[in-house]
Amino acid sequence: MIRSEVSALYSPIYDEFMLSTFNEESQIHPQIFQVIDDHTKEYKVDDLSGLGEWVDANEGEGGGYETPVLGYPKTFTQAKFWKKLQYSYESVDQDEYFLLNKQGDAKQLGRGARALVEKKTAEVLADGFSTDGPDGVYLFHDQHPKSREETAVYHDNLLSGAFSHDALEDAEQQIAQNFFDMKGIPIDLIENPLLVYPPEMRGAVKRVLDDRALEQPDTTLRNINQFAGRYKPVEWRYLSSSLAGTATNWFIVFPELGFLKIIWSARPHFSAWIDDDLEYYNFKGRMLCDVGATNWRCAFGCTGL
Repeated sequence: MIRSEVSALYSPIYDEFMLSTFNEESQIHPQIFQVIDDHTKEYKVDDLSGLGEWVDANEGEGGGYETPVLGYPKTFTQAKFWKKLQYSYESVDQDEYFLLNKQGDAKQLGRGARALVEKKTAEVLADGFSTDGPDGVYLFHDQHPKSREETAVYHDNLLSGAFSHDALEDAEQQIAQNFFDMKGIPIDLIENPLLVYPPEMRGAVKRVLDDRALEQPDTTLRNINQFAGRYKPVEWRYLSSSLAGTATNWFIVFPELGFLKIIWSARPHFSAWIDDDLEYYNFKGRMLCDVGATNWRCAFGCTGL
């Protein structure tokens, strides 16, 4: 095999190895974020309200027109991320199994890309208690302006309390009182929203959501659990205290609204080339993306305090 054939063989095969690990089923962010492919330098989102309630009309009279309200703009600027490998000619010349043995390196490229994307998307939620959203206050805050035209009316998506049955019941009441669009029309409560939490809360979530959570076997009380089947529990390792989040944060997320986005200019891809001067085979994984929230109504969050 001549050296040019090494590169030609390496690239398509190892691209498949890299993508096989990037696309492993452990990815959580596609369940939560709207995934968009866009090849412009910047991806801009300008929310536009719907229309408010209908108004009275009188026979023979005109009117009834309404102007939608412009929301808070959000600009995504896709950043480039990569990882490279480099091997000398000698490492290939003196190892007849080089190509086979290095498939593990290509797979690690994919896992590294997946880890970065999972971390960046998890940080949108985890950092939402200290990072401003498009409306100028933290993503999870008790004073979100109703709209750009009604800044004295507020909505609250900052929950409180350690996760428990009572805390979840309080959260549902708070959502019902604050889940309105920019025109003040209630947003329909989406069936089976996501309950997103770190691994440290696995036991607490199961105890609250299990269909037998409120049963008392040693008594005559055989209560049903009102929360059984109401939420889709999503355990996200990247929200743990050892990664992007804490052991106590929890979130009720509404992915159907599309307000959490990951914008891809270039999905993860693999390339290879030869440097004949330095006598190296070079291999690279590369991607361009950005993530973020375009509207606070994407989720309600709690620090667990």
